[in-house]
Amino acid sequence: MRAPDHRVALHALLVLADGRLPVGGHVHSAGVEAALRDGRLPDLDALADFVVSRLHTTALAEAAIVATTVCHLVEVAGPPVNVLGMLDGEAGARLPVPALRAASRRLGRQLARVAGRCWPDPVLGALGDVHPDGCHQPVALGAVAFVVGADATEAAMLSLHHSAQTPVQAALKLGGLDPFGLAALVAGLAPAIAELADLAAHYAAGPLADLPADTGLIVEIDAVAHDRRTDCLFAT
Repeated sequence: MRAPDHRVALHALLVLADGRLPVGGHVHSAGVEAALRDGRLPDLDALADFVVSRLHTTALAEAAIVATTVCHLVEVAGPPVNVLGMLDGEAGARLPVPALRAASRRLGRQLARVAGRCWPDPVLGALGDVHPDGCHQPVALGAVAFVVGADATEAAMLSLHHSAQTPVQAALKLGGLDPFGLAALVAGLAPAIAELADLAAHYAAGPLADLPADTGLIVEIDAVAHDRRTDCLFAT
């Protein structure tokens, strides 16, 4: 059931944005571990460029899937599994690297598991019927956002927040960067995240064929090599 009070939805969004929510995101670096190993992130400025580039490419593509999931679930009249499956295919098409596809499904599966305990709803139950390995993370996040009563823009903003925080928190653990500077970096991204959330919601109102599919080629190449290493601290 959709949340009847927007304050309830806001509280749910705060819970979902909390890094302590046990969805497994803390074991992913979004490519930061590989970039630090290669010396491509020597300081805070380089990390800021990395995060901004991520926001405008892969993060926007994911946020658009999240927002689109919310919009389609609002409109669907029958069982949600068909629309979730269709969107899951769109998400998978934007993940050409097998290791990243597998990671996305693991994260989506764990998110659905946690959310099902927090907000039991048939839509979240349907996520498990889409794919045996779990729905892709953006689709799962969109379904959860719908269930808690968030709109498409709010859901996209949540997705973009995660996309910024994941590499920043990984850099804090791996690179020994100034934690105050990292906090200021994320805070300073607010205007960009707000603008990109509006853009993601705009895409969500259009045809699926027009959804963005931008990616980071170096990060994808790194993901292949990272998956073959045995000395990594993070899964991606």
